Amino acid sequence: MRHRLASLSPAERKLARVLLASYPIAGLESVARFAERAGVSPPTVTRFITKLGFTGYPEFQEVLRHEVQARLSSPLERYRDEPQEQAGSLLTDSLGVSRRNLQATVEQLSHHDFEETVALLSDVRRRVLVLGGRVSGQLARYLSGQLHLLRPGIALVDAERGAPAQQLIDVRKGDVLVVFDYRRYQADTIESARIASTQGCSVVLFTDPWLSPASAFARQVLVTSVETVGPFDSLVGATAVVEAMVAAVLNRLGPRAQSRMRNLERLRASDVIGEGEPRPSAQ
Repeated sequence: MRHRLASLSPAERKLARVLLASYPIAGLESVARFAERAGVSPPTVTRFITKLGFTGYPEFQEVLRHEVQARLSSPLERYRDEPQEQAGSLLTDSLGVSRRNLQATVEQLSHHDFEETVALLSDVRRRVLVLGGRVSGQLARYLSGQLHLLRPGIALVDAERGAPAQQLIDVRKGDVLVVFDYRRYQADTIESARIASTQGCSVVLFTDPWLSPASAFARQVLVTSVETVGPFDSLVGATAVVEAMVAAVLNRLGPRAQSRMRNLERLRASDVIGEGEPRPSAQ
């Protein structure tokens, strides 16, 4: 739907924004209520649904109901539905699924949002904060660590230090908050995105095809495939996008990033962090 915004009429764009802001709840209401939310007529809703590729509102709502079920399913529930396979077969299947994840991510990802995100992260005037969840925290740590090598002003919002929302007390207009939120979505992550947005911060969201509710507060939404052979969603697609993003930021910053990396290498080679020969003590 985000990809098609430019092709929609002004009234249809109102519906799209309402649906994205209250996804999927707005679409599960009646046609009349959905139209009322957006300030358009019920026939406009019908045309909008048809443009999205559905035969009618009932089919649209049925798809949304399936999405809600998929959103809320736990790894344990998905494990019970998985047929048990031999280890060798699992390895082959897993690698095959990873390849499909990468291809699906290419198809689902908004290249426009990707380029906008690269531009934001390359603007050294902006502070960048990165927040992940229970599982996606590793992605947040990797992205913040790599960006720190390239430019100043990078901070990891670490849930172990305290409530994420409390760590956003000093965010201001012009800052960037990169959020990773995959099913089952975390309330504190969603609240952090909301707070940052209300304070004028640009919110970038990495999420799955079912869309975290944090998407209502994000200007850029990067959807990555999470298909898996087991009960736990795959982060292969998200990892690939993060790596591509770091490479793109490095390409934009060019000599400035290279100079910073050289300075960091000099620090690593010295006894500042213990890798060089110890200096003789002063007598």
